[in-house]
Amino acid sequence: MTIWGGTAIIIGMIGILFSSDNMLLNIILFVIVAVAVLFSIILHEVAHGLVAHWCGDDTAKYNGRLSLNPVKHIDPIGAIMILLVGFGYAKPVPVNPNNFRSYRKGCILVSVAGVATNIIIALISGLLYGLFAALAGEAGNVALSFIALLFSYLCMFNCYLCFFNLLPLFPLDGYNLIAALCKRENGFTRFMRRYGQYILFALIIVSVIVARIDAVPFYFSPLDVYLTYTADYLSGAFIKLGTLIFGGI
Repeated sequence: MTIWGGTAIIIGMIGILFSSDNMLLNIILFVIVAVAVLFSIILHEVAHGLVAHWCGDDTAKYNGRLSLNPVKHIDPIGAIMILLVGFGYAKPVPVNPNNFRSYRKGCILVSVAGVATNIIIALISGLLYGLFAALAGEAGNVALSFIALLFSYLCMFNCYLCFFNLLPLFPLDGYNLIAALCKRENGFTRFMRRYGQYILFALIIVSVIVARIDAVPFYFSPLDVYLTYTADYLSGAFIKLGTLIFGGI
């Protein structure tokens, strides 16, 4: 059995509850962010398991990982870390590539399933943000404004999940994709299996430290630079597209 990928996200959840003097607003914002994070992670994981099922492996199905129930996907330690330190992870999907009808094709499809799902959700969310923002502006409806905010976070988080998991570092999807495209045993995959998780952990630690020290520019964090010019750029483009399409409503 191979533990496939593993969704990770960086967001300081606990700080939202103290972001302003209006506690009700803070709680509403916390709930919106929590819903966006859970929805993004769950669909990413379900996509891995579902595509593995289509390719001939039912390991994820038998382990209950094709469910939309958050309990099936959330790792308790990973969830606590999201709340306390701003970084966390979900349970990786169990997959047995030896069950695939075509080993290499199955590995490739399962590798891209999660990130492709995130991109699709981000695009749809960007469009829906434009729709609800336009409706909220016309009606002056606070509830519609919060719905628009939810879709903006969905767009942003899914872009972050996509590009974060595309990093070619074990155990992320980017590594699994490269491993599927290359020969099974090569210098890169051996190195990444041994050191990839430590490199990833170091990048995350640097990102967390830089985020908490105002005097340190963001470009001191390679991970932040990468996500700024990929995830931030694409989520902004999707939201601008939604605003452009529905802005005249």
